[in-house]
Amino acid sequence: MTTADAGGDRSTVARLSDLLARAGVGAGVTVLVSVLPVVGLVAPAVGAGVASWTDESATARGPRIGAATGALVALLSLPLTFFAVWVAAMVSPAATVGVLALTLLGAAYVVGSGALGGYLGDRIAAERDASPPAPDRVTADGAEPTTPVERLKHRYVDGELSDAEFERRLDRLLAADRERDRPETRSRSESTARERER
Repeated sequence: MTTADAGGDRSTVARLSDLLARAGVGAGVTVLVSVLPVVGLVAPAVGAGVASWTDESATARGPRIGAATGALVALLSLPLTFFAVWVAAMVSPAATVGVLALTLLGAAYVVGSGALGGYLGDRIAAERDASPPAPDRVTADGAEPTTPVERLKHRYVDGELSDAEFERRLDRLLAADRERDRPETRSRSESTARERER
């Protein structure tokens, strides 16, 4: 994370270009995965998940990256769509309407599954950050680190994480803690726990 990023001084253009660069990575992975049998059906989710998982932003923005990935893939398929509409127009008006409806449905699927894949990529990255320590990691007093932040610090000290990766993961963990400690989040989880007890 850069100093400008930490202070929130990044311009809108810089944030947008970074988001589009991530979406480009996701679109590339989507195109590569789409040629695989069976897995190709979830290619937008896989591409967006990879783009979100490798994102170095301090804030979790996986669904936005995923939706942008899906939109970019849908835009890349426009020439094929125009050709299909042109062929359908030569057949009948009903075929044209059918092709347009399928195109809109397909675009909605690609954008939606991209957003879902981005969300899941964020979740996987957060769980990876909070993963339990390896058995050989101990603190100075000989005990194993117990909190996700302590485990993250040990991974950084062991040289497993770069400075930027450590800061990004630490910011995500702290943001998740702040979200969990918000009063309305706490009251919702308490009411859900009470309902489960009944």
